[in-house]
Amino acid sequence: MHIAEECLYPVQAAIEQWTDKRVIDDIDLQTLLLFMLYLPKVFSQNDSRLCGFSCRRKHAQTLLTVKAVESGLPLVAFVTANSPIGCMSRFLDLLEDDRLTWNKDKYPWI
Repeated sequence: MHIAEECLYPVQAAIEQWTDKRVIDDIDLQTLLLFMLYLPKVFSQNDSRLCGFSCRRKHAQTLLTVKAVESGLPLVAFVTANSPIGCMSRFLDLLEDDRLTWNKDKYPWI
């Protein structure tokens, strides 16, 4: 699944306006914006629908669970990393490289 260029332009514009790097740096801001604001658009362009996501922290790892529907079939993907932003970044990388593993969701959100 490819992230379209039109999704990246507003993100780049927001990053150029971000001057306070004390809270979050450019790379993390780009990841958050793409994941939170443009991921639903990316899914809709590929005949899918993003249902939502959740992050859970256990010990030193974070588990990101993303739920989607493709052609009426509920799907779920799991990604782990050291932080929620790390999970989001890894999810976007795997999604763009078509290496993300989707499983049939046994417990879909209604």
